[in-house]
Amino acid sequence: MIEHRRDFIRKVGIAALGAAGLSNGLYAQSLKAHADFAILSKTRLPPVKISASRVIKESVGLRPFRRSGPRIESQELGNKHIIHNYGHGGSGWSLSWGSAMLAAELIPEDASLKKIAVMGCGVLGLSTARTLQQKGYEVTIYTKDVYPNVTSAMATGTWSPSHKLIEPDKVTNEFQEKFKRAYYHSYHTYQRMLGLNQVVDWMDNYSIKGENTTSSNPKEAELKIQLITKEMDFYPKGEALSRRENPFKFKQVTKNPTTIFNIPSYLKMLTNDFLLAGGKLEIKEFGRPEDVDALPEKCVVNCTGLGAMKVFGDNDLVPVSGQLCFLIPQPELTYRANMSGVYFIPRRDGIMLGGNHIEGNWDTTPDPLVKEKFLTTVETMMENLKG
Repeated sequence: MIEHRRDFIRKVGIAALGAAGLSNGLYAQSLKAHADFAILSKTRLPPVKISASRVIKESVGLRPFRRSGPRIESQELGNKHIIHNYGHGGSGWSLSWGSAMLAAELIPEDASLKKIAVMGCGVLGLSTARTLQQKGYEVTIYTKDVYPNVTSAMATGTWSPSHKLIEPDKVTNEFQEKFKRAYYHSYHTYQRMLGLNQVVDWMDNYSIKGENTTSSNPKEAELKIQLITKEMDFYPKGEALSRRENPFKFKQVTKNPTTIFNIPSYLKMLTNDFLLAGGKLEIKEFGRPEDVDALPEKCVVNCTGLGAMKVFGDNDLVPVSGQLCFLIPQPELTYRANMSGVYFIPRRDGIMLGGNHIEGNWDTTPDPLVKEKFLTTVETMMENLKG
C-alpha cells in the first residue's frame, strides 16, 4: 500500500515538472503582468477635481521683497533700541526661525531689558516673539491685524529659502554666512515639528516639462546656486521618472520630496503658544517713528514687512504680488505638481493653485484671467494622468 502511494506521488511530481516546463513562458508572462500591475498601482495618483464651481476662495498677497536682502540689524531711534527683521520676499516662511535667532542675538545684554515689544503678527513676528520668550523675555506683540488678516496667511507655505530673497548681484560674503545660519536653524526647527498636528509635512512633488512649458526664472536659479552650496543642499535630488514609474503621460517628469506648511494650523499654534507662555497681544497701528517711540518697552523688534516703508522710510522695499486660488479640499491627495509655472498643493484648508508674481504691484484684487490660467493648466495635468 505504501509503495503504491510513493509511486503515485512520484508520477504526479514528474507530471507537474513536465507541465511547469511546458508552461514556463506563460508563467514568466504572468509574473511580468503582475509586476507591471504592481508598479501601475503604486504610481497611479488620485486626480484633482477641477472646476470653477469648486473654487472656494481667492486671494492676492504682497511679498515684502527687499532688493538688498532682508534687513536684520539694530538701530538707535530716539529712546528706543530698534532691531529690524523684515524684507524676506518669498522666503519669510522658510527662514522665519533662523531670522528670529539672528534678530534675538542683536538684543543688548542689559539687565533692564526684560520686556520687549514685537511689531507685527505674521510668521516672522510670531517666530521672533516665541524665540524671545524661550530666552526668558517678557514679550508684547503690537499689530494692526491678526490671522487671517495678515500677509503670512496668504503665502504658499512651502520650503523655498532662496525665493525672491535678494538680487543676485547684492549677495556678499557676510550675507551668505547669515543666510547659511538662518537656513540650517530654520530647517532643523521645522523637522522637529513633524508629527505635531500636521503643521509641517513632507510631500512628493512632480515637476512636469511639457512641449509648451516655460523654463524657470533664470535669476531665481542663479540665486539658488549662489546661496545653497553643495553641503547645504541636503534635500533629496529630483529623479527623472522612467516610463513605468511616471504617473503622467508627459515624457519628462521628475519627482522630489519637499516640505509644506499647513498655514492656518501653524499660525494658530504659534499664536496659542505665545499667549500660553504669558505673551500679550495689543491691536495697534503704526504710521510714523513717533508711534514706535511712544511704546513703553525700550527694545522693539520690527517685523512689519512692507509696513517698514511707511514707518521707517525703507525705500529698498518693493511689493511682489502673488495670486492664489483654492479648491474644495480632497483628503486623498498626498502629492503636489507643477507645470508651465503653475502649481497645485493640497492643504487642509483647500487645494491651493498658484504660480503668479508681479513685482511692484500693490493691487490685491484677484485677476480672473490668472485664475483661468491656473484652472486650465491643472486641468491639462489631470487629463494626462495615467489610469
